[in-house]
Amino acid sequence: MRSACFVPIKTNSERVPGKNFRILNDKKLYEYLFEHIQQADVFDDIYVDTNSAEVKEYSLRLSFKVIDRKPELALNTANGNDLLVHHYELCPDYDYYFQMFVTAPYLQPSSIKSCYENLVYREDYDSCFTATQNNGFYWMQGNPVNYRPEILPRSQDMIPMIEESTGMYGICKESLERYRCRVGRKPFIKVISKFEAVDINTEEDLKIAEYIGKQYWHY
Repeated sequence: MRSACFVPIKTNSERVPGKNFRILNDKKLYEYLFEHIQQADVFDDIYVDTNSAEVKEYSLRLSFKVIDRKPELALNTANGNDLLVHHYELCPDYDYYFQMFVTAPYLQPSSIKSCYENLVYREDYDSCFTATQNNGFYWMQGNPVNYRPEILPRSQDMIPMIEESTGMYGICKESLERYRCRVGRKPFIKVISKFEAVDINTEEDLKIAEYIGKQYWHY
């Protein structure tokens, strides 16, 4: 069984200019994920899809493979499904396809390995993703989602809501071909800590990530 991990890194970013290259506690954002992928040591091949000369050079030094970003996939209209389907079409010979994002700098090697092993070595699942489990009071479009306001439960007794952390996805070849989506019909959901789930999309997220990182001795 062969697996590949694809890491998209583009130079432009709408909400946080140069986001993927920003310094987070004395290290560039993309360096965190690269280190953690290496430490997990589970993928047969690692591809970095980028339009950055800096990232290309850094990736090749780590013996990662490089894919030149298609201009249309560098637009803000492109999404994770578009990218993974494109990567599958470029590299159709793997059994499992994983996708990871440098905006999740604190996702740990142990969680990467857990996602990989549950997808590859168990027959229960056709895909995987990282997520947080939240026991909160949720609403959508003016309506409660997971509770009735007139019957107020204790938060610990509520049905937990699962939120994708958008840090890591994986899917088997057959499901990716069938659904053309990074999540299949039987996903393994790896629940991770709030620390690991830090995701940087705004300037405020970056400040929060800096603060949280300083609280952990290994950052």
